[in-house]
Amino acid sequence: MMKKVLIMSSVHPWNDTRVFHKEAVSLANLGYDVTLYATSSNHVYENNIPNLRVITFTPKSMMKRWQIWFKFYSIASQSDAQIIHLHDPELLPLGYFLQRMHRKKVIFDMHEDFPAVLKTKKIGKLSMPKWLIRIIYSAEKKMLQNMSAVVYAEKYYKENYEVLTTKQVDIYNYPFLQEAFEIAKYEMPTLIYAGAIHEIRGFKEMLAVAQLLKKANYQFQLLIIGKVPERLEVYAEEFLIEDDLVNEVKLVGRLDLRELTTYYARSHIGLALLHPEANYLRSLPTKVFEYMSASLPYVLSNFKSYERLAEETKSGYAVNPLSPNEIVAQIKMLLDEPKKQMELGSNGYKQHVANFNWSIEERKLSELYDEI
Repeated sequence: MMKKVLIMSSVHPWNDTRVFHKEAVSLANLGYDVTLYATSSNHVYENNIPNLRVITFTPKSMMKRWQIWFKFYSIASQSDAQIIHLHDPELLPLGYFLQRMHRKKVIFDMHEDFPAVLKTKKIGKLSMPKWLIRIIYSAEKKMLQNMSAVVYAEKYYKENYEVLTTKQVDIYNYPFLQEAFEIAKYEMPTLIYAGAIHEIRGFKEMLAVAQLLKKANYQFQLLIIGKVPERLEVYAEEFLIEDDLVNEVKLVGRLDLRELTTYYARSHIGLALLHPEANYLRSLPTKVFEYMSASLPYVLSNFKSYERLAEETKSGYAVNPLSPNEIVAQIKMLLDEPKKQMELGSNGYKQHVANFNWSIEERKLSELYDEI
């Protein structure tokens, strides 16, 4: 009989790359009967994958998310699924009770550096007091200790949890193994960014880069892919009109993975200009590995771990993410040297095939599920 699995997220859209395309689909292909509960997005699941059901709900604000938690608890506690796979820190208490009171096997999937994120959280306009951070952090450790397994999306996350004796596995967010693309590039030199959109992810710097490239008379287009928050949409609209960049900068909106892959393949340079926030400094952005899988050279923030990746793989350049002038100097160099673009792109692709692809991670996921 097929083992049943429930995958639950109160925050991620159902077609999130890690939650759906990688983990849920892999588990269904491995022969598990998978039901995924997550928020709706602008795409609808076509029920086209055997053993995989998707149940969506409208995203709710933080104040109302408790309703989802109770619903999840009720569903999971009454389900005959043997394994519950949870994806958000806010669902940890749910996992704790499911494991302790209902004898479920619960896997907690950690996507971010939770202690670092906690330090940046605010209550209203005030920073969270240190005593409260300590209480939450210690409660989190206690709950994680009671999980059947903890999965880390980044290697260094587990440094925060050396006291845990529960099973721990690193399963990285590497992209699917890509065939080399046979698709023609855009005629216009194209810069691309795909991912969450926020000031601290370099949104305003990217617009400033476009402004400087235009002033320097470069022909280019910048594609920004992802859901733009309203405040930034207003900011961008004014900025693009004022600087006459309406034809150069395109806010494409959120794309599904297949569509996104085509955009990558047709572009010339990937951008990953995250600000030096605690949660980013050591957490390698997934998009850089996606750029490599599409033979795209990239320009990324000059944090130590990012710089090391760029230097060791010789597939991109690290710059100060807060300096549009420095970013532009590097981009101009790449735009002026198509040969260099190809060389870096090719280096990145080789590394993708050898080391940075989902097939390797899927095996680890499979072994974890076999063992718990």
